Amino acid sequence: MKMKGLNKRKSPVVHIDNSLEKYKGKVLSKEKLDKANDMLKTIGLPKSRKHT
Repeated sequence: MKMKGLNKRKSPVVHIDNSLEKYKGKVLSKEKLDKANDMLKTIGLPKSRKHT
């Protein structure tokens, strides 16, 4: 598709790289995961605003 056609589309064009499937279910950074889980335990999730 040419650039003019891409600019007129309303939905984004996304290409998924299937070579990333080898990382599915693996923890790549144990320290960051532990820190994130600790922050979720102490602080919690932010309250969501309901759209009216």
